Amino acid sequence: MKRNSLEYMKNILKTLVWPIIFVIGQFLIQYIFVAIFNFKEQGSLTNSEFLEYIKTEEYINKLNEYINSNALFIVLITFIIFMPIFYNMFKKYKVKNNFKFNDIFIPILFGITISLIYNITLYNLNNVIYFTDIFKQSELPILVEIISSCICGPILEEILFRGIVYNRLKTFNKRMTAIILCSIIFGIFHTNIIEMIYAFGLSFMFIYLYEKYKTLKAPILMHIALNTTIVLTMSIIVKNYVILNFGILIVSLIVLLILKKFIIKNV
Repeated sequence: MKRNSLEYMKNILKTLVWPIIFVIGQFLIQYIFVAIFNFKEQGSLTNSEFLEYIKTEEYINKLNEYINSNALFIVLITFIIFMPIFYNMFKKYKVKNNFKFNDIFIPILFGITISLIYNITLYNLNNVIYFTDIFKQSELPILVEIISSCICGPILEEILFRGIVYNRLKTFNKRMTAIILCSIIFGIFHTNIIEMIYAFGLSFMFIYLYEKYKTLKAPILMHIALNTTIVLTMSIIVKNYVILNFGILIVSLIVLLILKKFIIKNV
């Protein structure tokens, strides 16, 4: 029993290696840009003077501005480094898929409706009892947000979590156990409790689409649609046009119910 438990924990740790490396890699890439900024800012300042300077609000504002202005480079460097690594690891799990051209509309519409329902509901609850700042306006240009949050992020995350982590978990767990564990891991790798809960629930949907169509194209399309919808509609939602938001919510619920017969089937 001890040997089995030890073997199981080893398999879990091996599964967690790449998500951890991915997080560390993102941190290191951003740290390189911070180091470059610090080198430029220090100039002729002594070490002690610079240590005092980095505590000031001026330094923090300038650093944030520098990181935001270079956000696209940070994202692209991350994507260029990790994409070929993740894809190469995922290739051994690829199987013949049954995803046709007409099928692309289902995950896209699913992503749009889920995103609108969730974010409009959460925003209105947050107005009643404030508990999250995720609706704070982003300082990044919309093009950078679309490339990072709506394209590069979803592709990398789906290949990593559904393509590598989930498939790896299935090799030493029952399928439902693998789904739950993958969803927990995916949730943990988000930044705050609200996003963790959201990511945990979404992971079940991503895995369902992956298993249904036997390809990552389906969850990637849904993930892209989810993120793109919130980026493009955030400014409308936060203006709190009650009638408009309520109308969008109702239409989204109707569309979701119509989609149900296409997506809720045994896989």
